[in-house]
This record gives sequence, C-alpha cells and structure tokens, in this order.
Amino acid sequence: MWRQQGLTLQTTPLYLYNDAAKEFMRRFKFLGDTALLEMFTDDLKKVKIKQAVLVPIPLSTERLADRRFNQAELIARQMRGKIAPYLNRLEGPAQSKAGRQARLARSNPFCVTNDVKGKNIVLVDDVYTTGVTLRQAMSRLKEAGAKEISAVTLFRSV
Repeated sequence: MWRQQGLTLQTTPLYLYNDAAKEFMRRFKFLGDTALLEMFTDDLKKVKIKQAVLVPIPLSTERLADRRFNQAELIARQMRGKIAPYLNRLEGPAQSKAGRQARLARSNPFCVTNDVKGKNIVLVDDVYTTGVTLRQAMSRLKEAGAKEISAVTLFRSV
C-alpha cells in the first residue's frame, strides 16, 4: 500500500528486537530507567545524518504527561545532529498496546508544526514494528514539502 503511494522509507534499525531488547524497553520506557540508554550512545553517535535534522516521533500530550519523557527524543539526543520538533501527535490509544491490524487501520495521528519545505529529515523512534508510525509521520512531512526522509530506530522487530 505505502509503495503504491510512493511512500518508501529507508529505515536504519541498530539492533533486532529480541528478549533482551524487550526487557530493555520495559525498564527504559515503562519504568523510566532512562540511564540505560547510555549503553547505546556509541552506536547512536555513529549513525550518519548527512545534513538532515532529527525529528523524534512525538508522544501524545496525555502519554507524555504519564511517562514524563519521550523515549524517541532521548534516543535522538544520543545521536549527532540537530533535533527539530516538526511533528505533533494527536491524542489516541497507545500504539504499543495495539495489535497489528489495529495499527494498520489507525488514522494518521500526526500534524506538522513548522515549515519543512526542502528539508532533509531523519525520523527517530524506539522500535520499528509494522512501520505504520514512521510511514504516517513521513506522509505528513512529505505533504508539507519535506525533501528527503529516512528513519533510525533503536530496534527492529522481526
């Protein structure tokens, strides 16, 4: 479906999402042990950005208030490059609790908040599962005139 719409996205995951990664994410994302992220700093700094800005996938206001941090933003801070909050996320159910079909059927929760015309953007997220979140974000940025968009995730589900 995405390819038919011309929305292909080059994604660079750093690691596979295995049992150790699940335990990391539980402690990092859901228990707030953000210091754990430092174990990935060296690899995150090696990611080539090529004159692009880093755009962390935003959380909804509600989720950010519950968690008190955006895991994607913390990951982006470990990378080399300028961070720009060009996206906002509308309220909605937690993606991590939705099944595959629910994720694929979900309407696009993102809106662009700043001028992105002609900009090269690297989206940053924690886990690539179905790719729907990244493609929805890319779709909004493309509609707003972004030039090139790629993505980096800490983990890739297989």
